[in-house]
Amino acid sequence: MSKSPSATGFRIDKRTKQIFFGILALYTVIAFHLSNCRYAKSFKSPKFTNVALPTTSHVENLNLRDYEVKDRHLKDLREQLAMAYPYEPEKSIPRRIWQTWKVKAESSAFPSSFRSYQKDWLEASSQGFDYMMVPDDDITAFLENLYGEVPLVLQAFKEMPKNILRADFLRYLLLFARGGIYSDMDTYPLKPLNQWPSIDHEKLKEFKETRKPVPYKGFKSGDVSVRDEREPGLVIGIEADADRPDWSDWYARRIQFCQWTIQAKPGHPVLRELILNITATTLDSVSSMKGNTADLIDKDHQSDYNVNYRDKRAKDTAYLHEEAKTEENIDGSDIMNWTGPGIFSDIVMEYMNNLIQKNNDVLLLNGNIYTPATVDPAEAAQEDVNQSTKKFYRKISESLLNNRQVPWEFFSLITEPITVDDVMILPITSFSPDVGQMGAKSTDDEMALVKHMFQGSWKGNAGHN
Repeated sequence: MSKSPSATGFRIDKRTKQIFFGILALYTVIAFHLSNCRYAKSFKSPKFTNVALPTTSHVENLNLRDYEVKDRHLKDLREQLAMAYPYEPEKSIPRRIWQTWKVKAESSAFPSSFRSYQKDWLEASSQGFDYMMVPDDDITAFLENLYGEVPLVLQAFKEMPKNILRADFLRYLLLFARGGIYSDMDTYPLKPLNQWPSIDHEKLKEFKETRKPVPYKGFKSGDVSVRDEREPGLVIGIEADADRPDWSDWYARRIQFCQWTIQAKPGHPVLRELILNITATTLDSVSSMKGNTADLIDKDHQSDYNVNYRDKRAKDTAYLHEEAKTEENIDGSDIMNWTGPGIFSDIVMEYMNNLIQKNNDVLLLNGNIYTPATVDPAEAAQEDVNQSTKKFYRKISESLLNNRQVPWEFFSLITEPITVDDVMILPITSFSPDVGQMGAKSTDDEMALVKHMFQGSWKGNAGHN
């Protein structure tokens, strides 16, 4: 019995469709595979991109706070970072906690002392905070997910010759992409996180209403009302305020900001500039990359990203400044000035000075200079001016009113938070209580927020990978 033409036609159409979609699926798989191969090949190659590495130290022509990406071709790394994670200052700080360690918390190799510290951070979840602990085995996949569109950053992370450098870099990368609180594993919170002055809205409102704005040249107070209502975008603490002649023998900077605990909103410009600096420094300093990025760096500031030219070492004529960095020749000075508190403090200071030089609406609040309206006049009269920021009043005023510069003295001897636009700086007691020096108070103090046990000190591992 013969088959009807319509039935035969149906079977032919169906078979044709199956063949067509089979070929299409095979083509898609092959194309995807080839695309991945090309990406992987380009990622592994030191010369895979022509993305420029602009300086972070000479930015007189940029307003870093209001920086916008105008060229959609994304020709430099600053543009790539700003596009990948644009800053949204009107949003709240994410209620999220980040910690990192070599192994997972359930591993037998996880230090027993850290378990109790971690438990205190985990209890913050009852306050509406998410907790994320990233072990070493998960870092690569995690960063590829976050920074796949910014391959230079991934390349720099991969090329870093010391784990301590990667550990520093990782905290900035996590906060820039996702925001929240980062704190080292050898820390634990002393107060509920919702009581931090950065996110306790009652404390924040009282602070802003009772602190007199510190003027600077060109300041227009009428333009700050909208920003005044926002949570700060970056919250950092003082690590060192060493008022002694030999301070440079112990610390990288006269005023040094700590980076074992940081709170931030995603995309904050300080973190953007820091990541740009660290990425370029790595690509221009390590032996496996040195020379490959020479054409990408601003020719007018070629040494900006050579870590050998940083801080005191720049003036050491006997030092081999052009020597590439390897696992064997990195020391504590390199760590401080590459990813640690030295470069961190520099970027923060450079950003704040850019703020007041490029904007007239930056709100400076420092009750350590001007007595807050909430302080009893009798108590204020008994204050020892030589032990407070007031001892630097003239230097601070001259610097701000004449040069539009925020001097290091602005942060010295502070006992309460201060703000520079949306950057909040906490006193040394906040993240370093009980250190027994530089004015740090005890864990019972109202400003004590995080206890650092110094069990994972980089100094103890500076000579090891």
